[in-house]
Amino acid sequence: MQKLLISLCLVLISGCTDKVDKTQFTISNQTVLDTKSELMWAHSDNSESLTWQEAVDYCENYTGGGHEDWRMPKRAELQTLIEAKIQKEGDLINITSNLIWASETDDSKAAFCHLANQRCSWMERVISISLRALPVRDTKIKLKTLEPAASSVEVRPQTVEQRLQVITLLHKQQLITDEEYELKKAAILDEI
Repeated sequence: MQKLLISLCLVLISGCTDKVDKTQFTISNQTVLDTKSELMWAHSDNSESLTWQEAVDYCENYTGGGHEDWRMPKRAELQTLIEAKIQKEGDLINITSNLIWASETDDSKAAFCHLANQRCSWMERVISISLRALPVRDTKIKLKTLEPAASSVEVRPQTVEQRLQVITLLHKQQLITDEEYELKKAAILDEI
């Protein structure tokens, strides 16, 4: 019986030691790209307690990696970090607390996710104890139409970053070859 209990304990403990799949993430220029969700995360949280509104302001004003389109993450996006087993004081994303604010609100409350407990919940927006901001940005290309009625007319990407994102997406989806990708990338970068 004692051997059975020891074996059971070892099985339970081994299930708790799951590690982060580092191949899912690319670290570059103070950012961490989750190649599975295609979300780009700040390399670290804000490192101090703040209210929900302070977290929103922090995320919207964040300019890490040279990007200016950072925002507060949604619960579902934070859930992708939980599923990837990102933890406090990890080596991929420097998170200084298990509690991260999320963007959703309901009256005086706002959502947050607890990384260690692997769940999201609600907290009064004015509470700040141990709650952090972790900026996120989309890397998927979202082409919008000029008018809702003219859905077949797409706006062409204008900035260098948008154009690079489009060719990277086409390359990832294997719609252009490696050679075409490199040629198009060089042509875009030569315009700078």
